[in-house]
Amino acid sequence: MRRNLKNNKYREILFWLLLLSSWQFLASPGTRNGIIGAFGTAAFLLFAWANLDRFDRLGLEHACWRSVGARIWAFAIASGPIAGVTVSWIACVSGEMIRLSNDRKLLLLQVTLGPVLEEIVFRGYVFALLLWASVRLGRGRWKPWVVVIASVLFAVVHLMHPGVNWLQLACITSTGALYGWIRYFSGSAAPAAVSHATYNLTLYAIAGILQTKTRGW
Repeated sequence: MRRNLKNNKYREILFWLLLLSSWQFLASPGTRNGIIGAFGTAAFLLFAWANLDRFDRLGLEHACWRSVGARIWAFAIASGPIAGVTVSWIACVSGEMIRLSNDRKLLLLQVTLGPVLEEIVFRGYVFALLLWASVRLGRGRWKPWVVVIASVLFAVVHLMHPGVNWLQLACITSTGALYGWIRYFSGSAAPAAVSHATYNLTLYAIAGILQTKTRGW
């Protein structure tokens, strides 16, 4: 029993070590750091997928990194691109540009580690804390409001990024609500991270297509 508990502890430590070290390499300048970060990211994603339902120590039990049914995974994968196309269309119609980086390392970060970390924090820890508070207050009917509160907090944190306009703020709040509903109905932050990742990937894909067409003209 003691040996199993010790192994569990090392598993949680390895989760954070792979996540944060890979993030650091991708965020650092230089091709070598980018290559190391890319390999680290691949290793982390494989490790995180293989350990769904197994993180139950060092606070990760509150992150709700759990497996879900095939329908939830399918919805999570599909909802991201749908949201991405919708947001891109609104941006084109409104004339408000969505600013995306041309840095490949940042792109990789924003479609892999970024969504995982943000969903663990907001749809994991913050969401769990808000649900706990709603139960403690004895107001079960407040539970749906947890989705709204978490999405607003998600958007407020993004205000620290320079150049965030009103459209981006509205989209961040709306997509945060989408991830929140996925978390609420599935009981897991993992499919929310998948939806978040496919959303970011769709934005980059559409931006790349538009840039290619502009150059072609």
